Amino acid sequence: MNYKRIFLQALLLFCEQQNIDIEKLASISGFKVQDLFSAKDFSIDHNQLELLWRNLIQNSRDELIGLRFGATMQIAALDAVGQIIQTSNTVKDALLQAASLIHLFTDMFSMQLIDNGETFSIVLKKNKKFKNYPNTFNQMGDFLMAFTLHELDGLLLKSLHPIKAEIPTYKAEHLPIYDEILNCPIQKKEIYLLEFDNKYLNTRIITANYDLQKLLLKHVGSKENSYEGKKEFSAAIFNFLTANSYLFSISVEFVASNFNMSVRTLQRKLKEEGVSYIQIVEEVKKSLAIHYIQNGSSSVKEIAHILGYAETSGFAKAFKKWTGKSPITYRKQNI
Repeated sequence: MNYKRIFLQALLLFCEQQNIDIEKLASISGFKVQDLFSAKDFSIDHNQLELLWRNLIQNSRDELIGLRFGATMQIAALDAVGQIIQTSNTVKDALLQAASLIHLFTDMFSMQLIDNGETFSIVLKKNKKFKNYPNTFNQMGDFLMAFTLHELDGLLLKSLHPIKAEIPTYKAEHLPIYDEILNCPIQKKEIYLLEFDNKYLNTRIITANYDLQKLLLKHVGSKENSYEGKKEFSAAIFNFLTANSYLFSISVEFVASNFNMSVRTLQRKLKEEGVSYIQIVEEVKKSLAIHYIQNGSSSVKEIAHILGYAETSGFAKAFKKWTGKSPITYRKQNI
């Protein structure tokens, strides 16, 4: 499994959602988007990666693009969810597993968990061998800070509030953004550090991400994963969205590029088959929601979280619109 490649795919998906021309971004960074997503032998060296981050900062005009990316990406995107959650019962277990796997998608940092007694710290240490790649260093460090906190929130299904954060790239002018993403006092220090109350260390984590991912992968490969009554192109779009739904929120622009066509052409082809892109997205959500409710033991709250609903009530309302029943009633009647 090429985790570095999967990471780059998720990064470019995020960039596209920020209205960045990813074809141009990739081109000036020395590679092609199509190769990243389809070439079996794709690789990128540290010089290209440095160039990519530098160009991304310039194109987005955002010095905190890595931090923002980390606050949205899910660990499922790295396909490491099973390795971490399947073998972890507590926050401590998950963090130790994550620390042992971090080298799979970046060799610029190592992660260490330090028990301070009343608190514990997650420390990211730089590999000084790569000091000549400052943009990659800074953006990956920022990414890992936000990503780690974001994933802890997901594992516990609640927002954690760190006691403090230490960031080498900290600038006071960006304080509102740091407050929004990290939600704690921040200091400019030489290392990246997040400190938490020790009460969280032995807190049990949810296993929904792993269970639901297994169900999704099974669903994608089954005969159930078809768009009944629709023609070939509509079914291809439906299957593509289903197969990639656990990775990231995918825009119509990216889907069109994956099929080597413009958005206008994609929408025209779907219209010729009597369906719109929005309708297919809705069908994907409906299909996954029903599959999860029928085939898993995960709670409605966990399923709502995995499918991207901020509130369980929003998911329940959508599910009732799709099926005429609440998720709980549907599960009772279909298990």
